[in-house]
Amino acid sequence: MLKMDLMAIFAKVANAGSFTAAAVQLGLPKSTVSQRIAELEALVDLRLLHRTTRKLSLTEAGRTYLTFCQAILVQSEAADAALSTLRATPSGELRITAPEATSLKLLPALLAEFKHHYPQVELKVFVTDTFLDLVEDRIDVAFRTGKLDDSSFISRRHGQVKRVLVASPDYLSKHGHPDTPEELLVHQCLIHQSANTWQFQTEANDTLITPSTHAHTSNSLLYLMQAASLGQGIAMLPYFLCKKEIANKSLKLVMQHFPLRPGDYYVVYQSRSHPSAALSAFLTFIGNERLNKLIS
Repeated sequence: MLKMDLMAIFAKVANAGSFTAAAVQLGLPKSTVSQRIAELEALVDLRLLHRTTRKLSLTEAGRTYLTFCQAILVQSEAADAALSTLRATPSGELRITAPEATSLKLLPALLAEFKHHYPQVELKVFVTDTFLDLVEDRIDVAFRTGKLDDSSFISRRHGQVKRVLVASPDYLSKHGHPDTPEELLVHQCLIHQSANTWQFQTEANDTLITPSTHAHTSNSLLYLMQAASLGQGIAMLPYFLCKKEIANKSLKLVMQHFPLRPGDYYVVYQSRSHPSAALSAFLTFIGNERLNKLIS
């Protein structure tokens, strides 16, 4: 048994004044408590307690040793109380990573509401379309889209991201409206580097199109949206990203009768075992419905 555990038992016995009372407080058999004190005395090579059939008292060495043991016991109980407070009240740092589109369009309002409910949580948001290493970068929770690699992390699916094709009124007036996926092959298309194949849902089989005329290729959906708004071509974007531009008519929907295959949306975190109160609160807060409404 660890020496610090033996010291805590010794402090309990000395404060209680008997093995019996200490055993009740510790939830241990009296014989076990007596054995632990004997182990401690063997370790320090000094007698700490005078034992008689009617009375228990401290030796001089025991009185000196008790001062330090009590300090350890107080510190241990304070540490337990501090952890209990952390479990009960979400606080401390919560490290989040998300793609650019999610970070700029969805997270500000979502995290502002979360912060209103949990003001003691310190949010650190890492904006990148690159998948950060949750362990190496000490990430608590990651927002991710598309197919995920197999891993030991927990992946919670939060619905699907609706995808749409959009272009500016100016582009469509100059180049015409494509009517089928195949007609996209002769249009200027704005391609995200992680999605150079566009998948359309049909009644029979899905249609896969790889646009061959690339006006722009970028790792930024926001860049592609701005390029589309300036008449540079047709872009495939998450609907949540461009719905404001569609509403104000700076972008128009293209080929609505050929819907695109939506993308799965996940929240990823390391383990179900012993999550921090901040992480538990955040996972409960976003829930399936709150996040699903934002991305659909």
